[in-house]
Amino acid sequence: MTTIFNNLKSMGLGLAMAGAFAVSAQAGVTLNMNHQWPATTAGSKVDQWFADEIEARTNGEVKIKIFWSEGLAKSAEALELLETGGLDMAAMSPGYFPAQLPLHVAPNSIPMKMDTVDQANTLMKRLMAEVPAYAEEAEENGIKALFFHHLNPYLLVSREPITSVAQMEGKKMRTWGNDMPRMVQAAGGTPVTMMLPEIYEGLSRGVVDTAPFAVDLVVNYKIHEVAKHVSEITLWEGPSWGVWISTGAWDKLTPEQRTVVEEVSAEAMERDRVAVVTAGEEARKTLKEAGVTFHEFPQAEKDKWRAALPDFFADWIAKMDEVGKGEAAREAVAIWKDVIGES
Repeated sequence: MTTIFNNLKSMGLGLAMAGAFAVSAQAGVTLNMNHQWPATTAGSKVDQWFADEIEARTNGEVKIKIFWSEGLAKSAEALELLETGGLDMAAMSPGYFPAQLPLHVAPNSIPMKMDTVDQANTLMKRLMAEVPAYAEEAEENGIKALFFHHLNPYLLVSREPITSVAQMEGKKMRTWGNDMPRMVQAAGGTPVTMMLPEIYEGLSRGVVDTAPFAVDLVVNYKIHEVAKHVSEITLWEGPSWGVWISTGAWDKLTPEQRTVVEEVSAEAMERDRVAVVTAGEEARKTLKEAGVTFHEFPQAEKDKWRAALPDFFADWIAKMDEVGKGEAAREAVAIWKDVIGES
């Protein structure tokens, strides 16, 4: 009788544990994501699709709640918060963290080394697939990159027309990272480090005279209200902000859930490429209707500016040699040159 009782007791305990597990699995995981952009950009809409699709494909087991426009933290604080568990996920640009993510920073920061969205798409996919040091660098900082966004070419947006290198003399330009300031200085301008939400007021108050920006973002941030001129020179193009997850949050997911996240991430990156190109085409029409003037920047002037630039690739490799990542940087530059057709 005692044996039967003990068996029943064990069965009851097992059923209770199974029931508790089922409730836990049903409850699932909610991940909070800090986002550096407002919800209205083409890329932001892709991120919302990404979150919705993961919830649908995991039958509600994994939910991602997005806090737009730095709703949980300033972008510059996001990496530390991911590392310490203060954030589960973040949509953030690696260019804000040159010391912690030096390999990721280069494609996000080096100016005048790409021209098209498709080049940026191909480059980042190849770097992630062919250079293991990228994933290792992320892991060192307690994060994992899920996918990277695209931005339309950053053209020269200004309060007054600028169509030559000489007209850049003394102009104050919004920059970020370590390399964009040197691009401005090469043309005789003054770099001013400024975060995204500060650009409108900076141009409005004359804190800066010009800012490299994509045409669709000019519309999203209403920059055309304070800067009515766009010069057709690509100052920067490359892979943009990443969608990152902390290793702690990643560890909460089951193998099946991780597979779903990775599948949706790959689809989101392609969806983003198409959406960004379309948004750029529509934005040009909107800006012209709003009275923005697009100016040609003569090829001779483009060549003059490029000729004045430092050798960004060589400088980056030298810096990576100092921190033991020189070989990875050489691999990255070789891939980069192959993508853009530079010998």
